Amino acid sequence: MRQKILDACVEAFGAGGFHGATMKEIAERAGISQTGLLHHFGSKADLLVEVLAAHERETAAIVREADDLDVLQTQLRVVRANKARPGLIQLHSIISSEATAGGHPAHELYRARYDSLRLHLTRIFAELRGRGRLKVDTRPEILANLLIAAIDGLQVQWLYNPGAVDVSAGIEAFLAGVVDDEA
Repeated sequence: MRQKILDACVEAFGAGGFHGATMKEIAERAGISQTGLLHHFGSKADLLVEVLAAHERETAAIVREADDLDVLQTQLRVVRANKARPGLIQLHSIISSEATAGGHPAHELYRARYDSLRLHLTRIFAELRGRGRLKVDTRPEILANLLIAAIDGLQVQWLYNPGAVDVSAGIEAFLAGVVDDEA
């Protein structure tokens, strides 16, 4: 039942954002009463945090399978996995924008997520530079920011027109432009 509720949350938050979705709507989508919903999750904020945490756990499981220098290719695996879950990508796109406001229940989660990802990717790009594998003189932290922006931006464009945007190809092109696979 919890998974059914979380799936309903992805749909509701993906359609109307955190502020636009209601507990009543989520309960209806899950096929349960609001009382039943509250039995499993005490608030809409709890639901949001659990949905986002579940997605982070799935992504972390994919990333854990890679050694450090394979993390960039692992980002491609995450992007490919995301293609099968457009509702979750829509949810991420909406909530990551909404959560820029300090009082949003996902603000700290997203701040920590971006900080952690940026630091991790910066370390990877610095390691690649140290091994002579970067094709560009751009600072590692800038490359990390650009990769995150490319992933998020391409996914948003893909949501608008899936047939016109290939997120994986875009990320592959970015990485091919900055990382030398031969070195």
